[in-house]
Amino acid sequence: MEILKIAWRNIWRNKRRTLITASSLMFAVIFGVSMRSMQLGTYDTMIDSAVRQYSGFIQVQDTAFWKDKTIDELMPESDEAISKIAEIDGVISVLPRLESFALISSGNKTKGAFLQGVNPSIDSKMTGIADKIVRGRYLEPGDDGLIIGQRLAGFLNINVGDTIVLISQGYHGVTAADVFPVRGIVRIPNPALDKILMIGDISTVQEFYGAEEKLTALVVNIEDKSMISTIIPKVETVLDDNSLVTLSWTQMNKELQQQIAADNGGGIVMLIILYSVVFFGILGTIIMMTAERKKEFGVMVALGMQKKYLSLIVLFETIFLGMLGAFLGAVVSSSIVWYFHDSPIKITGEMADIYEQFGIEPVLSFSTDLSIIGNQFLIVLFLLLVAVIYPMIKIRTFTIIDSLRS
Repeated sequence: MEILKIAWRNIWRNKRRTLITASSLMFAVIFGVSMRSMQLGTYDTMIDSAVRQYSGFIQVQDTAFWKDKTIDELMPESDEAISKIAEIDGVISVLPRLESFALISSGNKTKGAFLQGVNPSIDSKMTGIADKIVRGRYLEPGDDGLIIGQRLAGFLNINVGDTIVLISQGYHGVTAADVFPVRGIVRIPNPALDKILMIGDISTVQEFYGAEEKLTALVVNIEDKSMISTIIPKVETVLDDNSLVTLSWTQMNKELQQQIAADNGGGIVMLIILYSVVFFGILGTIIMMTAERKKEFGVMVALGMQKKYLSLIVLFETIFLGMLGAFLGAVVSSSIVWYFHDSPIKITGEMADIYEQFGIEPVLSFSTDLSIIGNQFLIVLFLLLVAVIYPMIKIRTFTIIDSLRS
């Protein structure tokens, strides 16, 4: 305890040096946390736009459907299977889906679009799509109307209450054609999906395609995406059906996963460069501090202090400096992260167009994952422990006479 008191007093004997060193660490933590938080928050936005709003993190399908993606490769609708999957720990809900393409027409405008049949009462709890209705209302169970993506509605120049015509190929070659009223206009965060998406009650969509009691997939809504690897084996065990396959979002969207992995690697390289600069700054400060205190160390050893205790004092001084800077950095960076988490930075201009081309909402979100700050603490501690090796070696090897003459 006495060693800790001495170390704490020592770092404040030269306030300027202490503040400069602590400030460099503080700004390093602020930049590191902010950079990493923005990066991981952007990944969450990308995944939410491309996965949660559409495919979900886990899907159960017919084994042949994902390869061909045709409406002829459907799985049977089974309340028993839904109930069994819903009982698995970590599963929030199981959503039946029937999805296929159709030609949508209104007036003299026609476009290929994507029709998704959902259970309105439970689907919106996962996607939150009912909260994104900009005009009209969301679907009710058994509704015979559709809701349309805002960009798609703008292209077709249609509004709530208008009628649209859909033409497609149904189950096993059945001709699918019908007229639907527009119940609502919804803004989908994924711009690419917003241009083509139509959503209807699943029973209405099944009737349209002539695929009663058939599904393209069961979407498994889970508490956290980190639970995917543990839930998928349980789903496979519960179903025990060779005609069905369970897929994760990474299997269904490999392009997005590869894009995130590549960008994540670049972010880590930038952090390495940042902390390399900080490390050499810390090392330079410690070398200077060691040289300035050479005579002081000699006097302390001459008065009877053992070198091992002197080494401990220097070690704790360095740790106190680092923790002071890291703590201040954590406080400031937390405020920045929470602010931009609640108020994401909106991207405009050409960069926004690039984001939309990749089907990503053009915003920079910040992640509030506390492990980001914890990781910065560990990095700072590691850098300090490496840097403190130099003065500890000097303390072990100096002679009292040479130190007192310096």
